[in-house]
This record gives sequence, C-alpha cells and structure tokens, in this order.
Amino acid sequence: MYKLSSFNLTHRRKSWQEVCFTILGFIPIIITFGIFSIFVTQTWGFFQEVSIFDFFTSKEWTPNFSDAQFGIIVLLSGTFLVTIIALIVAIPLGILAGIYLAEYSPNKWRKIFKISLESLNGIPGVVYGYFALLLLTPFLQSHFFPSLGGFNALSAGVCIGILIIPIIASLTEDALLSLSSELRNSGYALALTKQEVIRLILLPAISPKILSAITLATSVAVGETMIVAIASGQKPNLTLNPFEPIETITSFIIRVSLGTVEFDSLMFKTIFTVGFILFLATFLLNTFSYWLQNKESKSNNNHSKIQKEILLSNNNKLSEKSYYLSSSKRENIKLNNHLPLNRVLPDKILQFFGFFASTVGVIFLVILLWDLGETGLNRLNWTFITSFSSRRVEESGILAGLVGSVWLFVLSLMMVIPLGVGSAIYLEEYRKNNALNGFLEVSIANLAAIPSIIYGLLGLEIFVRLLKPITGGYSILSGALVLTLMTLPTLIITCRTALKSTGKTLRNGGYAVGMTKEQVLQQLIIPSALPSIITGVLIAQVRALAETAALIGVGAKASVRFLPPLSWEGLTSSYTTLPVQIFYWLQNPKAEVQSLAAAAIIVLVVMLLILNLISLSIREFFSKSYS
Repeated sequence: MYKLSSFNLTHRRKSWQEVCFTILGFIPIIITFGIFSIFVTQTWGFFQEVSIFDFFTSKEWTPNFSDAQFGIIVLLSGTFLVTIIALIVAIPLGILAGIYLAEYSPNKWRKIFKISLESLNGIPGVVYGYFALLLLTPFLQSHFFPSLGGFNALSAGVCIGILIIPIIASLTEDALLSLSSELRNSGYALALTKQEVIRLILLPAISPKILSAITLATSVAVGETMIVAIASGQKPNLTLNPFEPIETITSFIIRVSLGTVEFDSLMFKTIFTVGFILFLATFLLNTFSYWLQNKESKSNNNHSKIQKEILLSNNNKLSEKSYYLSSSKRENIKLNNHLPLNRVLPDKILQFFGFFASTVGVIFLVILLWDLGETGLNRLNWTFITSFSSRRVEESGILAGLVGSVWLFVLSLMMVIPLGVGSAIYLEEYRKNNALNGFLEVSIANLAAIPSIIYGLLGLEIFVRLLKPITGGYSILSGALVLTLMTLPTLIITCRTALKSTGKTLRNGGYAVGMTKEQVLQQLIIPSALPSIITGVLIAQVRALAETAALIGVGAKASVRFLPPLSWEGLTSSYTTLPVQIFYWLQNPKAEVQSLAAAAIIVLVVMLLILNLISLSIREFFSKSYS
C-alpha cells in the first residue's frame, strides 16, 4: 500500500529525477562509442594510405623515414616481450602471496603484507620507470648480466610484473576466502596436509578466478606506458632478446606525442591506428575476464542455493559455526605431528615461498624509499619547491608542476563527482535488467581497465582538436576533461559498491514509514554510503594526480615558466604537472638532472600519502557521525 501512495504523490518529481540519473548513467556508453567511432575513422583513413597487407607482414617500423615502413609486428613483438616477462614475474609471486595471505598468514602480519602489496598498485608508472632505469638495470648489469643494455626489455618487464602482482594476489586471496570451510574440512578428514588441501582441492575450485585475475593482469601489462617509455629505450626492434632495447605500442604513442603532431597527417592517423589495436586487445582481455568473473559468481550462487536446500531438507539444526572448523581453530590443530617428512616438507616449502612473495611489497618500498632518500633529499629545499624549472640544475624547481597538478586535481574533482555519483545512483537504484544495461555494465568494467594512453588519444581528437575554440587546444581544461573521463569508471564502480553496501533493510525501513524513493535516497542511502563514496572519490583522484601518459597525449609541456591565473584565460593556458616534469627529467642522461627527478618523486609520494590519509580520516569521521 505504501508503494502505491508514494507513486501517486511523487510521480512527476520522480520521473524528472529518474531522467537525469538515466542520462548520467549512460555516459559510459557514450564514451565507449566515442572511442570506437574516433579510432575506427582514423584507422580507416590510415589504411587508405598504407597497405593493410604490408602493415601486418612488414618486418620494419620506420614511420619517420622518407621511405616509411609500417610493420606493426615490430611493436607487437616488443609489447609481447615485456608482457611475457611481467607475467613470468607476477603469476607465481601473485598466486603464492594470495595463498599465504588466505591460508597461512597470522592476522597481525596479514594486514601489513596486504597494505604493502596493495600500495604497489598505487605507485605511479613514472616512479616504476625511475626504479627500472636507475636502480634495477645497474644492479642487473653489475651482478648478473654485464651485457645488459642501459635500455632494455628485461628491467621494464620485471617492473611491470611487480606492478601487477597485487591484482593476482588480491583476487586469488579473495577467491580462497570465499570458499566454504566444508571443502577444507573434507580434505583434512582424509588426513591431507594443508599443502595437499590447497593443491588438490582449493586451487582447482578457484581456477576460473585465477584465470580471470591473470587475464586482467595481462591487460594492464599490455597497456602499461610510462615504465616502457622510460626504461625500454623506445627503439623499434624486432627481437625477443630481453637484453636489447625495444619499443612497444604505448611507448611509440608517447614518443610521437612528445613532438607536435600535425592533425590529419599520416603520423596522426598512425598513432590512432596502433592505439585502436591496443584498445581492441585490452577490450577483449577485459571482456573475457569480466565473463569469467560473472560465470564464477553465478556458479557460486547456484552452489550456495543447493547447499541451503540440502541443509533445510535435513532439518540440520547445527549452525555453521559449530559444524565447521573456523580458520583460527584449524591453525591450532597439529595436523602434521605424525606425518613423514616427504609430506611435511612440501608444506613448509609452500609456506616459505608464500611468505617471501607476500613481502615483495615491503622489500620494493624499502629499496625505493632508501634510494630516493640518498639521491633526492639533498636537492629538496624551499628553493626547489618555489622555483620554475631551469637549465641551471641548482636553480631548477617544481613550482609550475605543483600548481599544474593542483589545477587539474581540483577541476577534474568538480566534474567527476556529479557525473560519477549520478551514474552510480542510476545503475544501483533505477537500472532495469535488460540487454542495453548489460552492455552498460561491460562498458564500465572495460573503461576502468583500458590503458590511460587511450584516453589521451581520445582527448587529443575531441578536446584538443574538435573543441579547440572552447578548450583552447593544448590547455589545462583539456587535461582536466581527459582526467575526468579516465577516473569516471573507477568512481562509478566504488560508488556503486558504497550504495550496495547499505543493504535492503535501510531501504525497506524508509518505505515502511511512507518515504518516497527519492527521500530514501537523499535522507538514508546517500548519507549512509557517504564515507565510502568520499573514499572512492579520493582513490579515483589519486590516480588523476599521478597520471602522466594521458596528459602527454594532450600536450602537457616539459617546462612552463608561469602560473596560470584564476580565470578563463588560466583554464585555456598551457601547463605541466609534477609527474610529467619527472618524466622529462628522466629523459636527461645527466646524473644531476636525474637527482632532481628523485627529489620531485619524494614530493609526489608525500602528496599521495597525504591524500590517502585525508581519505582515511574523512571516512573515519563520517563513519562515527552516521553510525
């Protein structure tokens, strides 16, 4: 009865609000179609001038030469090489870390290892590039491979592998924790050791989720830009030798973007063509991963329903808590007391390697921070923070980069909040279960995972070229719009999770006292989800603050010696940001210039840490207020 009265009283207002949320909700589909249409148009233009047969069969990639050759296989081989190296590093370490965190780690250590591993995912690509070029390559040259080049695929691939370890570890851990205790207990009832239970029962049960995690990690590795742009040499080279310099699809786009690309030129069409291939590759990988996750979720739901029906039919009055062994209780059982060494030893070996894999985050952070402190702290002073960049190293600073980063952060924050929250409200509160909305779900999942350089190319065509009379072309406004598009899918996903976490009880309570859908949203659901929404906003903006590749694509400068005024003229002026400035400093072979990059990285890391602390503080404050 209350639903009928609510509908009659608020029908007009509800329809108006629903239309607004629906429009916001379909923005991801508009972005997806925008990417497809622009890339297809430019790719079609490219193949009007270049033979498609030569494009896929030529073994040379020399688009800048007078006798230009366009053999995409050269860029594909470089991309394939660093991706394979990254997966060789990430798959065993990620799975072992996930197993250790879920099955072996004590709770007090688990939090530390988990935070350190997840922090690897938040480190900007330009910082990994610094690590690969100035730490890892010299270390490998001096201790293992004297013939290793200064620029090589090996260091870039290893660092990309470290970057994607958290993806595999986190999804593996979540999959193991989602399994019921019944599976483990059945193995222990057969006198299996923990290692045997994991190997023979648990891992086969979660194999689709592990495959999904590897697919998602592969997509990230294929699209990683800044690490390969800094450490791999940006040299087209048809080779599978990891010791040699190579060029990937993403690093080629960055190399071209560093110069001025003439619109409608063959080179302009070329970067869109290779970008389209990159987009299709990551799109297919992400879709496959999304399909695997959905398939596994449906399978688990069906399994849970069957289990529930069996328990009810047997009138089993034992609670799960008393029927199954809890994790803590399992740890107290001495299962291996009377087992032979050949069965106990593999369990100890698995535990040792799992522990080592879980400490990768801690080890990496300690080495990185130690080197940054040694190299960059002596450059860090007030003059460095308040000065523009200069050819004289001792006078050079980061003022323009700092101000540019703050400009972009604030502008994209103002645009992404209404778009992201509105879209999330539509998807959680108004969305109907039909084919179009199913495509919308897939679009959001893909947009959140495609490489940032794709957004840079999209911004180059739309905001820099087509909307130049409004945005000013290569301007702060164009950069902010690109960051808004880039962070929007992440914000939508986190906001949906926050809205979903409020549960049905709160909604039903509001409807029970006669509130309308909009009143329930405004007065109950959004306030309850607000701490998590704020956290999601800040997480998305941390990505924006650390972004480099997309901004280079839309013309962020190497050096700017003025501060944009707080006016429309300031919005349409040229700019640089702190990560972009770090990238350009790393391109300089002089050690004193690279020490400036180390000092700037310290400032960037401190800014990201402060942002994360603010996020945690706000979430704690609002959680207490609304509890």
